[in-house]
Amino acid sequence: MLSIKKDIMLFIIASLLIYNTIPVLNFIIPESTTYTFLTDLWITNAIYSLIGSLYLSKKYGFQIWIIFVTACLFIPTMIIFYNTSAFIFLIIYIVIAVIGSIIGTLIKKKK
Repeated sequence: MLSIKKDIMLFIIASLLIYNTIPVLNFIIPESTTYTFLTDLWITNAIYSLIGSLYLSKKYGFQIWIIFVTACLFIPTMIIFYNTSAFIFLIIYIVIAVIGSIIGTLIKKKK
């Protein structure tokens, strides 16, 4: 039981770091927005949603909390750094997390 709590906390911390690192850097160094514009939304966060949900589902099986955490932790980032037009990415991350969870669960069942 302690292992799952540790994994949840690490997943939350990693999610917050990944979702917020590039927007914070863009805020601190405005010139960097030229190079990182939408990279975090289209690539970094999407890959994280897939890999994070795949890894945890491979370890624990299909768990709805993985998808819920992946989506909910993007909401503060969306509100603070973007506007409501980024809501579509929330839906995209949910779909990607579901795909990752399904793949991870299939891998777990094959073992």
